[in-house]
Amino acid sequence: MSVSRAGGTGRACADDPRAVLAAAERFAAAVEARATAQVLRLDVTMAQLRALATIRRRGRANGRELAAALRLTPGAVVAVCDQLEARGYLRRVADPDDRRVTWFVLTDDGVAALKVGPPTAIARARTKELLAGMTGEERAGFVKAATAFAEALESVLAADAARAAEAGR
Repeated sequence: MSVSRAGGTGRACADDPRAVLAAAERFAAAVEARATAQVLRLDVTMAQLRALATIRRRGRANGRELAAALRLTPGAVVAVCDQLEARGYLRRVADPDDRRVTWFVLTDDGVAALKVGPPTAIARARTKELLAGMTGEERAGFVKAATAFAEALESVLAADAARAAEAGR
C-alpha cells in the first residue's frame, strides 16, 4: 500500500533513498505544521503542548512520569506545569493514597483547548482508513519506522531542553 506523491505504488520508491528521505521529511513537516498551529492557537511553548498532550493521553501524570515521557528534567517539568497551571490549562491534585505524589490533570479549559477541529478529525479518519488498508506487515513496518522517527525527534527535543535549562542556570 506504499503510495508515492506521484501516485505510484510498489518497491521502486521504497528502494530509492531520496524518495524515502523525501517521504520522511514530508511526514515530519505535516506533524510539525499541526503542532505549530496548536502552539500558536493556544499561545504555549512546544514543551507545554507536549505536556498537555501527554496528560490528555494518560488521563493524569505525576512529575516523574511526565519527565520520563517528555524526556525533560524534573525541574523543567515543574516550570512547564507551573506555566500551564497559571494559564488555567492544568491543575495539581494530591494523591489521596500517597501524600508524596501530586498528579497533573487537565482542567476543563485544558480539555477544551485540546479539542480537535473538523480538519483534524478528517485527517484522523483518513489516517485510520489508510492504516486499515495496510497489511499486517506494512503496519508493523510503519510502527517500527514511526517509533524510530519519534525517538530521534524526542532525543533532539530533550537535548535542546537540557541546553536551554543549562543556559538558564
